[in-house]
Amino acid sequence: MSYDVAGAVSRVSPVKTGEARAAIAVQLVTDSARWDELVTACPTPHLPQAYAYGEGKAASGWTVRRALFVEAGRPVAIATVLELRRFGLHLLNRVNRGPLFLDAAPSEADRLGVYAALRRRWGRLWTAPLLIAPALPFGPKSDALLRRAGYRLRHRRSWQSGRIDLSVGEDALWAGLASNFRNRVRNAEKAGARLRIAEDAETYEWMLARHAENMAERGFSAAGPDLLRALRDAAPQTVSVFQLLQRDEPVAGMSVVRFGTHAEYHVGWFGPAGRKLNAGNFLMWQVLREMHRRGVSSFDVGGLKPGDGYTRFKQTMKPVEYQLAGEWMSW
Repeated sequence: MSYDVAGAVSRVSPVKTGEARAAIAVQLVTDSARWDELVTACPTPHLPQAYAYGEGKAASGWTVRRALFVEAGRPVAIATVLELRRFGLHLLNRVNRGPLFLDAAPSEADRLGVYAALRRRWGRLWTAPLLIAPALPFGPKSDALLRRAGYRLRHRRSWQSGRIDLSVGEDALWAGLASNFRNRVRNAEKAGARLRIAEDAETYEWMLARHAENMAERGFSAAGPDLLRALRDAAPQTVSVFQLLQRDEPVAGMSVVRFGTHAEYHVGWFGPAGRKLNAGNFLMWQVLREMHRRGVSSFDVGGLKPGDGYTRFKQTMKPVEYQLAGEWMSW
């Protein structure tokens, strides 16, 4: 059985497909500390599933439900479900880079059961359509599982990114970077580049202002200032801004968000003076060092787009690249 916010009980039927075993129960989690514990327990979490990110989406008008999937009392997976409601009507449900499994190698039955339970709870005609960008690897095995669970492919466009293992230590991190990346860091240091790391609200507002200017000037869309501000307000200690200073003035900056034992690059800005100082290389190296010092186990470079110049720069950090399974839907 599963529980809604008010504590009412709703039943999720046993999965009848293939290898799925018993019923998967859906329990809604409202306590932020409990949700943080669950995200921390996931071997490969994604930022959109973090509690603070959900609060950012809530500030953007979504209703946030945080679901724990349980089989016979055993926690199996979690998912942040965003519900779009307007004028009293439930219009849409959305899951981005989830569900997350608590086991590093979940069984086929567990994966099938969780995706079927998610669809039964949020992906039927009477619950509004469900759009999901699953946290499953791109490929035919994921396609087959999703189709067996009742989903249809919407489009192939998918999240691509890369992760860097920070647990190897600073020396191994440095050696793992491309030689041209390391040379540019050295050149920035020789030119007098200085670092400032800050978690205060004023510095973050500076970062958000640069981010908004960057989107306007370059004509791209990304997470907006309202979402990012609400994200930080929900967990100020998890958001850090790294600034490159020249004559005590910031000429470039990056923000990084930590969730569980992981972190993800989120927003960046490089002014003309910062670009001359190889700000991207200098700041990314400082991010890797600092996140390692804080006990973060892996760092996500925050997205890769084939053919993009910034992507080619990120690839010189030698991340382990991955691609997720596209966009799927159910109703």
